[in-house]
Amino acid sequence: MPATTEQLADAVEQSLFVYPEVPGLVTDIGIPGVRGRVTPVSHPIANLVGCADLDEADADGTIAAVKDRYAAQGLAFGWMTSAATRPRDLPERLVAGGMVKADELAGMVLTDLATPIKSNPDVEVRPAGNDDQRLAAGMFAEAYGMPFEIARWFTEAMILAAGKINTTMYHAYVLDRPGPVAFGNLVFLPDSSLVLLGGAATLTEFRGSGIYTTLVAKRLADARAAGAEAAVIQAVRETSAPVCAKLGFMEVLPLELYAWVPPGVDMELHT
Repeated sequence: MPATTEQLADAVEQSLFVYPEVPGLVTDIGIPGVRGRVTPVSHPIANLVGCADLDEADADGTIAAVKDRYAAQGLAFGWMTSAATRPRDLPERLVAGGMVKADELAGMVLTDLATPIKSNPDVEVRPAGNDDQRLAAGMFAEAYGMPFEIARWFTEAMILAAGKINTTMYHAYVLDRPGPVAFGNLVFLPDSSLVLLGGAATLTEFRGSGIYTTLVAKRLADARAAGAEAAVIQAVRETSAPVCAKLGFMEVLPLELYAWVPPGVDMELHT
């Protein structure tokens, strides 16, 4: 039976936390009423909290406990909220607790993986092995706009997670360029017929040439061939969301990212 809109919206939010614990790299936050992870690196996406289901009486105390957990280690962290977040005024409470709104995303779904998507024939997209991913950490950092050490952590965490969940990293290549110019991840969500199109980014100089679309098309084709029936994505509202809408994705759940950065630390806050 096809997933309902409610199930798809839930998958959009829950899949933010699909990556499992990895010793030394990813630890569950372990605070009741929220899902979240703690990592050794300081970044709002690396250290992410969300799926809050809190009583009004407990919300402020939970926010303080989360903040204390990260602040004790000097770590920046993010908190994703949605229409499903409880209590409903959690965003206002986060701001009152010292967090700032960093980005808006669209939780989107595609329920027909056979939807035609035009690819750029001059772009080659293929799965990336572990060595390929490690060698491309610099490209990852530049394309995503994050420090190299954060990109290196993401790379190692995803490589080790692949032994616990069904996930594949893809790299995109163009003519006359020896290394990859873009990346995108594909995750088969456990116990479902859904896939997540994970974080993707393209080097600035290669944007606007259909590389992102080609990455989407390849991942969807592989997902459909493996038996998946629908795809979810958390698309940044100002960049990838308009592209995904043109490809047939429909928004089912608006998302907002709030972030906290340790005092005195200068960090760009975006996904």
